[in-house]
Amino acid sequence: MTESQWLALLAICLLGAMSPGPSLAVVVRHSLAGGHSSGIFCALAHGVGIYLWAMLMVSGLGVLMLAQPAWLNGIRIVGAAFLLYLGARALMGPGAPVPLSADTRPPGRHRGGQRRQAVVDGIVIALSNPKIAFFFAALFSQFVKPDAPVWEKHVIAMCAAVIDAAWYALVSLVLSGSAWVARLHQHAALVNQGFGVLLIALAFSLVWHLAMS
Repeated sequence: MTESQWLALLAICLLGAMSPGPSLAVVVRHSLAGGHSSGIFCALAHGVGIYLWAMLMVSGLGVLMLAQPAWLNGIRIVGAAFLLYLGARALMGPGAPVPLSADTRPPGRHRGGQRRQAVVDGIVIALSNPKIAFFFAALFSQFVKPDAPVWEKHVIAMCAAVIDAAWYALVSLVLSGSAWVARLHQHAALVNQGFGVLLIALAFSLVWHLAMS
């Protein structure tokens, strides 16, 4: 590809990463509940999911998958179920305190558990979102030639993953370092419940669109 094509591809990937959706809600929740480290772990794991989707689409296998409605419906159902699970977990769990400083953060073992959960949530929310497949299908059809070398396809997929992870990591750093985090800490249970309601609403939205399609 030409330099202008690469720049256009990177810009579109950035705009795609910046679009709000379930992934943003999950990264924000981990950033507020576990601090910037949990948010960054979630962002990096989400980037891995993006890389897997991108490689699937540039390899041509994704086109075959998109042609199978049963496959896409299955992914949508998994995505809705996972969002419902995350929402229920947020509603039923105790209010997770938002870390204010190094002294108020949970102990190391607890942080390790939060980070592992952030990794799981990040990659699963990415892989269970079929909209990402459609996005890459439309994007790569304009930029990736069928006879493109394998290394170029890997580079394209990696660029999409790095941009996605970097954006969500930046979101996590901004949120966890904001002055108003102290206010959220005072209402941690309410914040947690708010995210639970949001995630459940997103789950029902996916089910509604699936029923109407």
